[in-house]
Amino acid sequence: MKTPPFLARALVLALASASAHSQATEVRTLPEVTVTNAATMAKPGALREEITKTESISENDIKNSGATNLPELLTNRPGVDVQIECSVCNSRNLTLNNLPGRFTTLMVDGVPIFSSVSNAYGLDMIGLQGLERIDISRGAGTSLIAPESLAGTVNLVTKRPIKDGFDIDLGLGSFGMQRKSFYASKVLSGGAISLTGTLQQQDSVDALGTGVSQYTGYDRKQLGAGLFLDDAGGFKVKARLDHFEEKRMGGPLGTDYDAVRADVSGNPFDFSRGPNASPAINDWIDPSTGLLTGTAYNDGRFGLAQIIFTKRNQLVTTAERMTNAGKLRFALGYAEHGQDSWYGGDADYFGKQKQYYLESSLQKSLGETLVTGGISYRYEDLSSISYPLNVPPARVDADAYTYRTPGVFLQAYRSFFGEKLEVNASLRHDNNNVFGGITTPRLNALWHHTDEISSRLAMGTGYRMPTSFFELEHAILSASSVDRSKAEAERSENFSYAWNYAGDRLSVTASVNHTRIKNMALFVDDTANSGNFLLQPAPSAYSINNVDLIGTWQVSPKNAVTVGIENYNYDFNAADFQGSLFSRPDYRFMMALDHNNGPWNFNIKATLTGPQNLAKFYDYANNPRFNLDGTPKSDASPTFWVVDMHANYQWNSKVSAYIGVNNVFDYQQAKNDNYLWVDGTGGLDVTHIWGPNMGRSIAAGIKIAF
Repeated sequence: MKTPPFLARALVLALASASAHSQATEVRTLPEVTVTNAATMAKPGALREEITKTESISENDIKNSGATNLPELLTNRPGVDVQIECSVCNSRNLTLNNLPGRFTTLMVDGVPIFSSVSNAYGLDMIGLQGLERIDISRGAGTSLIAPESLAGTVNLVTKRPIKDGFDIDLGLGSFGMQRKSFYASKVLSGGAISLTGTLQQQDSVDALGTGVSQYTGYDRKQLGAGLFLDDAGGFKVKARLDHFEEKRMGGPLGTDYDAVRADVSGNPFDFSRGPNASPAINDWIDPSTGLLTGTAYNDGRFGLAQIIFTKRNQLVTTAERMTNAGKLRFALGYAEHGQDSWYGGDADYFGKQKQYYLESSLQKSLGETLVTGGISYRYEDLSSISYPLNVPPARVDADAYTYRTPGVFLQAYRSFFGEKLEVNASLRHDNNNVFGGITTPRLNALWHHTDEISSRLAMGTGYRMPTSFFELEHAILSASSVDRSKAEAERSENFSYAWNYAGDRLSVTASVNHTRIKNMALFVDDTANSGNFLLQPAPSAYSINNVDLIGTWQVSPKNAVTVGIENYNYDFNAADFQGSLFSRPDYRFMMALDHNNGPWNFNIKATLTGPQNLAKFYDYANNPRFNLDGTPKSDASPTFWVVDMHANYQWNSKVSAYIGVNNVFDYQQAKNDNYLWVDGTGGLDVTHIWGPNMGRSIAAGIKIAF
């Protein structure tokens, strides 16, 4: 793999700025805590000893999960999931408390450097090598430095090497999956360096024989470097560089992208296969007449193709030092993200984005109160050009935006009643160049009932600036322009309570959450009147109330059992959101078993997903959906189980082998309900999502440590 020039340039930048940038995470001190069982404390149901409710996935749990990237790791966790947002291109987002994925802020070492554009196809490229842990905080404004986290934050914490090493992972799996990855570390006098790299590919998957994929094929490359300095002019520095590349194609099978783009006539697909299929191979029933549409499909492989090439470079640098004035921290983030894409029936789209993040903070004790104050600056832009296939000419910057957001923040922390009560109050004010000044307060309280039992209460607000078409649909690419004159910042209000028990062998957390989103951004097709798309807020609020319970019992030194359950209530007027939402379940139930016996590690996880109100989420009342045979789509999805298993055997100190089976019982939505659907006049569409898009898959490999 050739080292991108960006990595060399960015490494020089990181070294040059080492003495001027530090970590911009929420900073405070806590009473000393004695952990009696570290293994139990790292399991689901346990919380970090912080005021903000924070769940962590440890390095060991990441390893034992068998996951190869971030979405695989976070799928089907209580309160956390991955939402597939396109059945053809498989764009996806992380959901917290079942809120739309674009409301989750992804951070690297506490620095928010991702956007809705980079999340759409970038999440799958994020590997898990070289991570110390992943911290998950659910709720609006949970992070002092990420006010746009309307649902919460997922923070990737980079591991500082403590010994020299070189690990490689070689794996093979179903559907042509091949994986090669490495992690290398070198401890230096006064610091360390690390390198990571991954090559991974997989074929597209068609479970029905229609010729239309349900799971997109891909070819991914990642190369990263880490720099850790213990004393750079008094600063402790952590710097991380990453370069990502990916090619993916959904719709037609294979990887001959040029041939697919050139194939624009005829019918290579078979619409007569699958559940509620059409009676004809190249046509389908028009529900308004009960007859075939009479317009045979004739757009070739490209008509249902979505081809996306992505390149991303990012740099995150953090640093801190103690001074006479207090603890000084700085942070720097930079990302450049490029996307070349060909959306068969819509348009060719080429977008480029840059992001910058700068922050400085000082933490100081004022009497018994620990005060943190700081300033930040965020820059995010998007420029693009699209070529609508049926409505020329090209559209330049139809979805473009430039946001510049300086901000200031202040946080106070204090304990009371002999440190039984800890209180954290914060206030941010950001001044966006488009939406003006926005103030977001937050209050957190932690009460230690006993050494083992605690309660956490949180309330606050967050905001988010609406960005691009990736949040909702591709249709915006056919609009000559987007009228943003009525757009408003999305706002959230959040209240949550969590009760936690942390014993030697048992950890349990029960929580109640309420989130209300106002001004949720909608793209409204007004081309029949103004000729434009309108970016405007939904006329009413979207609310989610949920309760969840998760606990892990260390039955014996070798066995741990985890049980989790969550229940959701969604409050919204479907007509006000015009089918722009993705369906989410009423409830989920999860059971897991971890078994460690000498060289063996074995884990199994079973997740029951409850019904989803498809008629409400997809607004059947105003936009009814039908199968290809003309019958109505079901109002609700069925309840289903997904079971995953993974085993690892440590041959010796250097070599281990693993095998994993995901979706053991091969449950797939496509075998029960086709992703394809037609509207009331027989128009074909491709995104009707409620269940797994990939069936049973097996992966096995070997890991070698030098």
